[in-house]
Amino acid sequence: MAPDQDRLEALNWSFELLALENSKLKTDQSYEELKKVLAHYLDRLIIEDFNFLISLLYRIDIPQEKASLALAEKNETTSAGEILAELIIQRQLKKIKTRRAYREGKL
Repeated sequence: MAPDQDRLEALNWSFELLALENSKLKTDQSYEELKKVLAHYLDRLIIEDFNFLISLLYRIDIPQEKASLALAEKNETTSAGEILAELIIQRQLKKIKTRRAYREGKL
């Protein structure tokens, strides 16, 4: 699978896990647009339901310490939601690659 397709698959998987209203990707939206939707949702969770956000990160397998460290290093132009969205997408990509390697007998 191509890297761009992997990123879209990881994003789709993230949408499903987070139970976003539009849980399936729309083909007319770019990766960046969809990542912004995810980031906006995460920004909202930070304000409205932080405990739920922490439980979601746990379910996705992102340690709270890793998220806290990434947020502490953020710059002024990047929102907390964008940082968390990137962490989630990277974790999902790692899962996709691990599953693919397992299916191909490389693990």
